[in-house]
Amino acid sequence: MASTKTGLLNFVVIGVLLAVIGTTYVFYATPIIDEAEKVNKENAVAQFQRVVMLARAQWIKTKQDTVLIYETEFDAGGKVKQHKDVAAELYINEKGWPEGLEKEQGNACEYMLTLATLREGEALSTVTVSDQYANGHLQCAFFWGKEIWFEYNAGSGVVRQRNS
Repeated sequence: MASTKTGLLNFVVIGVLLAVIGTTYVFYATPIIDEAEKVNKENAVAQFQRVVMLARAQWIKTKQDTVLIYETEFDAGGKVKQHKDVAAELYINEKGWPEGLEKEQGNACEYMLTLATLREGEALSTVTVSDQYANGHLQCAFFWGKEIWFEYNAGSGVVRQRNS
């Protein structure tokens, strides 16, 4: 009879301990996971804006309707290194802002988002993209779930993140 009480006591103690650990995880880890997702989303938008500005800089130098964006990184000394063997071509409109692909080719916004987030390996399975042309320029809307995450206007080059 004493071993049954001890076994039951051990079961209750271990059960309570697991419940406390589980509650602690949910209480403390969930906000950390949410914050990490927020930082990843902000980083992806910043990388998208970086691609837009790199394309703009190339257009300023060349004034051509397509530019090549090279993979870049900083070396230990802080100098920019370009990998000329890894490049992506972007179509540039008459105002000098990237539109991804030539007009009306489709999936231009998704193409630019892929370029921006390729190195980070973002899990963008929950992202849906809308490309539309308004006033002759590409308008991108990126949705995270059902809410607008950020927008890009190729008429002005503005990347605008929505607070969620």
